[in-house]
Amino acid sequence: MKKLISIVTFLFLAITAYSQSAEKITDILNSAEINYGQACYLSAIHQNLITEDSSYENAVQVLFDNKQLPELTPCYNPITAANLAFIYLTCWPNLKGSFMYRLTKGSPRYAYKQLKADGIFDDYTDPTTVFSGEEALMILTACMIEYGSEEECMEMQTE
Repeated sequence: MKKLISIVTFLFLAITAYSQSAEKITDILNSAEINYGQACYLSAIHQNLITEDSSYENAVQVLFDNKQLPELTPCYNPITAANLAFIYLTCWPNLKGSFMYRLTKGSPRYAYKQLKADGIFDDYTDPTTVFSGEEALMILTACMIEYGSEEECMEMQTE
């Protein structure tokens, strides 16, 4: 499983490096802890809501404006596993998910539990875990494979 995730991550990084600003991807990959701005940037780019030269602050604002964030959060605050799951799962608004995920309209707690149930998060992952940038990109890739269409990984390009 880890070998498959590594291969998919490499392909994802190769494609995104071609289609996105290398500086932003490098910044995210080199982050010891991913922050709200970086997570929102990845989500907004995936959804084609922003362009590759947009700032992290703009990504947070765009997701807030699209009601994909419950409140404006400073973009340089580290993001926990539960909130990362919440942001990533907003990329797929038609995701059915579990009963509680649907009932709470995708709360961070149940978004985290959804990723755990689907095997994207390991069993030992705590909701307060803060991932590195590299791990966050691997999680996004796993979400794209699990919830997206087959060609979705290959289509992550900006306008």
